[in-house]
Amino acid sequence: MVDPIPPHLSPEHLERLERLERLERLEQLADAIRLRAALYPLAKPPVRRRSRQYPGGRPWRSARRRRRHEK
Repeated sequence: MVDPIPPHLSPEHLERLERLERLERLEQLADAIRLRAALYPLAKPPVRRRSRQYPGGRPWRSARRRRRHEK
């Protein structure tokens, strides 16, 4: 007669163990991501200041160029 498969080696038990290991790994990754975000926050881009002279930004250069004064 064949011995029954011990419960700790049954396919169902092994699947449950694999699922638990994956969940633990995901939790470790999530913890690592949170820790990294806390220790190294993303650098915010510098705030662009508008000049008083050109509040809407610098005007585009016109297509016409200035004529050179000939003597």
